[in-house]
Amino acid sequence: MRIEKDGIGELSIPDDVFYGIQSYRASKNFPISGTQVHTQMIKTFLLLKKAAAIANTETGALSSEKSEAISTAVDELLSDDFEKHFIVDAYQAGAGTSQNMNANEVIANKANVLLGGGLGTYDHINPNDDVNMSQSTNDTYPTAMRLATLTLSKDLVIELQKLGNAFKSKAQEFDQVIKSGRTHLQDATPIRLGQEFQAYQKIIEDLTVLVIQAQDYLRELGIGGSAVGTGINVPHGYRDAILDELKTFFNDNDLFLSNNMCKSMQSQLPMMVYSNAMRSIAIELTRVCNDLRLLSSGPANGFGEIVLPSSQPGSSIMPGKINPSILEMSNQVFFKVLGNDTAMAFAVSAGQLELNVMMPVMAQLALESTHILTNALKVMRELCISGINANVEVCEKYASQTSQIVTALNPVIGYAKAAELTKESLKSKKTVIELVREQKLLSEEQIKDLLDPMKLTVPH
Repeated sequence: MRIEKDGIGELSIPDDVFYGIQSYRASKNFPISGTQVHTQMIKTFLLLKKAAAIANTETGALSSEKSEAISTAVDELLSDDFEKHFIVDAYQAGAGTSQNMNANEVIANKANVLLGGGLGTYDHINPNDDVNMSQSTNDTYPTAMRLATLTLSKDLVIELQKLGNAFKSKAQEFDQVIKSGRTHLQDATPIRLGQEFQAYQKIIEDLTVLVIQAQDYLRELGIGGSAVGTGINVPHGYRDAILDELKTFFNDNDLFLSNNMCKSMQSQLPMMVYSNAMRSIAIELTRVCNDLRLLSSGPANGFGEIVLPSSQPGSSIMPGKINPSILEMSNQVFFKVLGNDTAMAFAVSAGQLELNVMMPVMAQLALESTHILTNALKVMRELCISGINANVEVCEKYASQTSQIVTALNPVIGYAKAAELTKESLKSKKTVIELVREQKLLSEEQIKDLLDPMKLTVPH
């Protein structure tokens, strides 16, 4: 064990670890969830510290020797199993001070070892004076939080685009399959199965745009604002210098500095905007999954208009039963995203004066939702959507039986007469076309022209 000291007192710490007393004290103070801070958040913090060291050297505030040691330490940590050095629970002290210091201590100890020093001595590189130079938790944490979320969100956009393409492919495949439309879960006028799937494709395209727009909010960074946004202890030129490094490290030239650093300390609106985009995905895709589960219900005693691919046995007692398990999983993920968005709303609204201290939970919520949503969309596409087949016979059967095909006759025989035909069709179990023929309401040429199901699905 080694003895380290902070402003509260002394603690014994294992002598072979890179974290220090503040990290260790926080791990003991917050044994809450057993959940580690998301890996992307840790990685982002390390890169942010490297960018800060380079920027501080460019301004003359930090020696090149120290900057190089910090940079090398970060590079070596990222190439190794760096997660093991971060021991602070995801649910921790407000603002993320514990997480910031965990990064500062780990980097400082790694750098000191590289320079020939011992763990916990900080003879060459100090966690606060060097690694945390020109920074405060209050500007580094929200910056890391936004950058981590932005980074993870790029895979979410890719998966949304792939899912949209999967629906587009199915829309084309099913374009000639006529089926009965349904409104209020009751028979409506005919529609093509391809049109239903094309609508799903289009809403996914709209959702993708929402996420891309939300990403622009995340690109606004308050780094250099220091404690309350006034930039205390931040050297001239630091903000522009660190922004340039972050653009390189995160391969994103659209990152920009906030037009008001105080605003960026107080408000975490970008996290709410992004969370709302994920909420929209969860709401809309819950509806789509419910549609697909309904359309595939049966197979003998339900709609049975589509056939989902079999992914696993559906029952421990009923042999041969297959359930829509992939879509059921997707729904559960969407519900979790909705819950996280509600928690995000409370956290974002809880800011007081110059700082919102609820940032650790914001980061965890955003990254968790992004992570599980991205994975769910991938599984949903690969194991379900891409393998859906149309039950053409069932679709055409329902299309031929729907009494609401009579809607096309409104301009010819009037709404009242059309309503009579609908009632008679349901009562007699005869199709509308059969009744039209019996009552000689239309010629065969008119029937073919007005009641062709395919024509009824094509707008004039």
